[in-house]
Amino acid sequence: MKIGLRRDVHAQKFPGGNYIVMMLATVTFAIQMLGDPGQQYLNGFVLKHSTFSSMFGYMWLHMSMVHIVGNLITLWIFGRMVSLKISDASYVLSFILLGIGAASVHLYYDGRPTIGASGAIMGVLGMYVVLCFRQFGVLGPWLILIWFLLNLAAGIIGSYPTTYMAHAGGFLTGMFLATLLVIFKVAECDDTGLSLLRIIRPSLHKASLHESST
Repeated sequence: MKIGLRRDVHAQKFPGGNYIVMMLATVTFAIQMLGDPGQQYLNGFVLKHSTFSSMFGYMWLHMSMVHIVGNLITLWIFGRMVSLKISDASYVLSFILLGIGAASVHLYYDGRPTIGASGAIMGVLGMYVVLCFRQFGVLGPWLILIWFLLNLAAGIIGSYPTTYMAHAGGFLTGMFLATLLVIFKVAECDDTGLSLLRIIRPSLHKASLHESST
């Protein structure tokens, strides 16, 4: 009997990885607000240089309660579904990679000092599009495309306080990363994602159908 990673991931019923990320963001925000609300000591974690501390630390800091609550709600809606598709450790690592990808695009196209998990969370949404494609319904893909183009246009214009290029960069990083995880069978792509999988790689789609029928 062949036992692979896909079966192990498919058996996962609790989105532990997503709750780990939400907990880390919440604890970091509490420490930030109670101990250093002006980022005097945490200044090295603000995204303004291409250093590890800056590109890793900025995604755990937030400007206000409204900022973090909005991000946590988005994670709870979309992140828990993505977390069920991969292992907890893979999800946490993916979130960090998404944040770094968003930071790289932001530094290249924008460069303003920024904090917040929005870029990484938009990357989670990009992964959701790949792994849970059919859950969006008929209009879902078109709405996501419009949303992405609006973020991209706002980022190119560059006159908005929100770092839209980080959003666009994180979203594209998420789609790319999720596709790689599916190809290398690190992420589960069951019947909810086969529509997009057929577009990405037809041979992999056929293999997935064969595995699900055995």
